[in-house]
Amino acid sequence: MKIIKRSRTILMAAGAMLALAACDNDYETIFNESTDERVEQALNEYSTLINSAPYGWKAALYTEAGGGYFYYLDFQEDGNVTMISDFNTTTAANSMSGTWVLKALQKPTLTFDTYSYIHMPADPDGNVNGGNTGEGLLSDFEFTFVRTSGDSIIMKGLKHKTELYLLKATEEETSAILGDDILHILQGTTEYVADNRGLKLQLPGNTIVPVAMDVARKLFAAQYLSADGTKIETFITPFTFSLDGIVLKTSASIHGNTFRELYWDDDSGVYIAQLAAPVELVNDTEPFLFHPSVPLHSEIGQAYKRVYVPEKPEENRLPGQSDSFVEAYNEAAEGMLAGPYQLTLQEMGFTFDAINKLMYYDVIIAQTHEGETSRHLAQFVFSYTVDETGVVKFTAIGGNSNAQIIAFDLRVILQHFEDDAFKLEYIAGGFDLISGFYSQKDPAYSFSGYLGN
Repeated sequence: MKIIKRSRTILMAAGAMLALAACDNDYETIFNESTDERVEQALNEYSTLINSAPYGWKAALYTEAGGGYFYYLDFQEDGNVTMISDFNTTTAANSMSGTWVLKALQKPTLTFDTYSYIHMPADPDGNVNGGNTGEGLLSDFEFTFVRTSGDSIIMKGLKHKTELYLLKATEEETSAILGDDILHILQGTTEYVADNRGLKLQLPGNTIVPVAMDVARKLFAAQYLSADGTKIETFITPFTFSLDGIVLKTSASIHGNTFRELYWDDDSGVYIAQLAAPVELVNDTEPFLFHPSVPLHSEIGQAYKRVYVPEKPEENRLPGQSDSFVEAYNEAAEGMLAGPYQLTLQEMGFTFDAINKLMYYDVIIAQTHEGETSRHLAQFVFSYTVDETGVVKFTAIGGNSNAQIIAFDLRVILQHFEDDAFKLEYIAGGFDLISGFYSQKDPAYSFSGYLGN
């Protein structure tokens, strides 16, 4: 009996499922068109939209590696696209033709299907864009539509989620872009940044904000004390060039002052920020020192464990590196290269162990033999003390074998650690904080390096 009841139950369930299936066939579909028809309609709508800008589009592309790039894009119905970019002076000066197509991938997708300026940030060859070989700047050349609004389109890269913003250009803007105005501002800014290494913005209330622009990477930075004065804030955002100057991806908001654009004054050759009133960026070559309520000497070895000094300070000069330090580095480098091992002096690093009060002075030296170059570490070890005023005193306690080999040539730098004491200071560095070591015996001697963990 139990078996018969179970069979009857199964038959009733199967009958119910068949009845539901039959009912399903009576329902009307949500869409009147088939999937293929809806996709075709969407592609046609986006194609019409792409071609709806009679004077082309101004575009801003932001890569996952952090940079921003301006593009002018003029799409033609025959699948060609003309473009200009602020990627470099060549792309800004010469328009380039490529091709485009709309595809039905996961979503309607705009694809630039021949190599063009839009591909350069995405090129896996690091020599093209300065990115890592194999990945470039983590950019895209295939974009899905995120949102359209009025005269603008927001898109996102298919692979790296690169952001692409399009805004219809006016006839006047297109004429200026094709007339090399972007090139002019790019060239002017490049010269301006090279000639002004100590740019600063003075906010209302006499707050000084050091700023920096990296034209190659299209990055803008500003540094300032936090509102409570306890720490140093570093604001970094991509930018693109415009016909007026540069446009930041994210607005800078510092102590109640907000700006998103810097305007290029072609007559005076300076950049101006529009705050409550126009404020001109000024150049000051003196190192700008921050004095937060938590001083650097109490953070060294804890929040910041390492100080990195790039090679060739004469070429890669950091704020806080005195002429006498650069001369000492060059003298040491010349001695090593002329010595029996023909060594090349490269970068230096200072690692602080706050628990054991040890400082490791790491010097990288390179040696070339039969066309092959190898790098070696020479490490000097010092103990250190910090007094109540923040002055640091070092005492030499040892070093590895490579340190012994270069000690004589490096004596012009080592003697300052052995005979001197240093006051540590935060120095504004634009994109990175810098630690300055200021001699307490010789006011003309100081060195500096990037702070790191």
